[in-house]
Amino acid sequence: MGVQSSFVNAAAVLAKRPLEHPYAIPPEPGAQGLWLIRQGAAAPLGYVRQRPVLGGYAFDVYAHCRDEGGRRPWLHTADSFNSAVAWAVQHDSEIRTLIARHAPEPDPWPA
Repeated sequence: MGVQSSFVNAAAVLAKRPLEHPYAIPPEPGAQGLWLIRQGAAAPLGYVRQRPVLGGYAFDVYAHCRDEGGRRPWLHTADSFNSAVAWAVQHDSEIRTLIARHAPEPDPWPA
């Protein structure tokens, strides 16, 4: 028992593995904060965006299209990265219906 030094806390943060999921693709290797959701060769479903909240992070799911205002439609917020990706995969048909009714995503995702 004792107080941990700031070095121990910093080392713990740096030792954390990057967030990964088989259906989530970062824009570039090692990048954090935004992931494309795609299952195999199918068209992308959307994106997961990580944002800080008090005490941790929230993970917002957006559709892979643009609304009338040129923004990606927000779909869901989850408490974990894996929950956000899983939610999008579970709601595949509803998300694809929404994508079909909106403008396509203008920016290609980096390969």
